[in-house]
Amino acid sequence: MMKLVRLIGSLILLPLYWFSYFVPRNPKLWVFGSWFGKRYSDSSRYVYEYVNKHEKDIRAIWLTRDPNITKHLRSQGYEAYHVSSLKGYWYTCRAGAALFTVNITDINTLGASKLLKFQLWHGIPLKKVVYDDVYHLPEQHGSFIRQKLLKLKKLLLPFKDVYGKWDLVASTSPAVSTIFRSAFRLSEEYIPITGSPRGDIILDSSTSKPSIIQDILTDGEGGITKRIAYFPTHRIHTEELSRFINSLETSGVPEFLEDQQAVLYIKLHYYNLEQHNHAIRPKRIVLLQEHEVPDINYLLPWIDILITDYSSVFYDYLLLKRPIIFTPYDLSEYLTHDRELYGNYEQLTPGPKCGTWEEVLTELTKLFSGQDIFFQQRKAMLEQYHTYSDTQNSKRVTQKLRSLLK
Repeated sequence: MMKLVRLIGSLILLPLYWFSYFVPRNPKLWVFGSWFGKRYSDSSRYVYEYVNKHEKDIRAIWLTRDPNITKHLRSQGYEAYHVSSLKGYWYTCRAGAALFTVNITDINTLGASKLLKFQLWHGIPLKKVVYDDVYHLPEQHGSFIRQKLLKLKKLLLPFKDVYGKWDLVASTSPAVSTIFRSAFRLSEEYIPITGSPRGDIILDSSTSKPSIIQDILTDGEGGITKRIAYFPTHRIHTEELSRFINSLETSGVPEFLEDQQAVLYIKLHYYNLEQHNHAIRPKRIVLLQEHEVPDINYLLPWIDILITDYSSVFYDYLLLKRPIIFTPYDLSEYLTHDRELYGNYEQLTPGPKCGTWEEVLTELTKLFSGQDIFFQQRKAMLEQYHTYSDTQNSKRVTQKLRSLLK
């Protein structure tokens, strides 16, 4: 019944989509959105702020579903509207370009009939994404009739096609372009190597220290010599992740952190925050909340050692040329139930592989004593996956858009 109601609602809204096709576009008006319109973060945010600061002739508008984000941006002197508001729709109709982090629902889908769509994406994929992700792509599942109905729905209701057809997808290197050609079904000419705007934040020496870093363990409480971060990727089933994190307390890691005057920050993917049952107590192990660090790219420059599993965060962290430890404790299960990868995990990950926190402790001990045997492998991967290691990626994205909107 609910599906029928949604279908009727979509048919009622369809004229608004076709109306947007006839609205004149303004090449100097760009709209931005991120993470289904729910967050103010990631590459579209960085380009939005760059344009506001450096490209004064461009009218940059942020679209969101969160009124708190709208209020915050307006207080900063930026222009922002609710995605589904009349202005959100109208300015999407008028925009010459839109910049995304995830998919078309980052902005107002009804007004997006013929604007130039620039997909900035949210990282270099280790896991298969979009059309390569056979586990989650609806067209890959169900009966023959269901698959045909889904294709018919996309044809009749193009604003419901969340992946859509991108005009441009930003890449960081030829190796990444090869992945994106397959994932987005685009030819190379539509995948410019601009670098990821994430890199601008990670490498910018003026990036301010997040308040959570400043507030925890001040000098009066012993100080901090090293900051370690554990950033796992999201999962469908989180039981093993919870057990892995909860095993920290008896692993010897808390004592090691105390001896070394180090701290371990844990930040779960925001998809899994409410599903995790944690019992973290040691003061030098800090479970970060979403409101404390809504965007980890501002945190990465302050991290000395990264621990992760299948998250693409390690590709971004390569820019900093610092050690990475991998924890594929549930690799077989992950590959079976969550995602396939773009290659062999062992070959794609430039660091030691640990199945327990005791093994992580062994690798941390080596790193603290100066043994970093994966330095050259990380350097090689940095060169392979990042053509640029500067802070000009947002500028290159902007220049590419300008060249197409003349």
